[in-house]
Amino acid sequence: MPTVTVPRADLSTEEVATILRDGLGAGYNVLPGMSIRQLAFRGSHKGQPNTILVGTGDNRMEKAQVTITPRGGQTELRIRPGGVTLTLLTNSVGIVRQIREVLANSPSLSAR
Repeated sequence: MPTVTVPRADLSTEEVATILRDGLGAGYNVLPGMSIRQLAFRGSHKGQPNTILVGTGDNRMEKAQVTITPRGGQTELRIRPGGVTLTLLTNSVGIVRQIREVLANSPSLSAR
């Protein structure tokens, strides 16, 4: 699972969501507090406060979830693709890669 480590423990879900919205653009849905369902035909559902659903359209096919986990003096941003078989593979090399690039290259996160 791709992970971006941020050298801050005080990272909020809203801060990460704003960075994703700005970096990915208007074609993406960034939904804090929502989670993905693994099966492509199932929609999103209410998740934990530290999760963010990122998707396109109705979030059924192209989707991923970012989970924010503080660890010591830093925060791990874990990115999990949604889908099964072909959609899982497509999301792994598509939307997950885009999310990771936005987070890793964000000057405000100083990710490593």
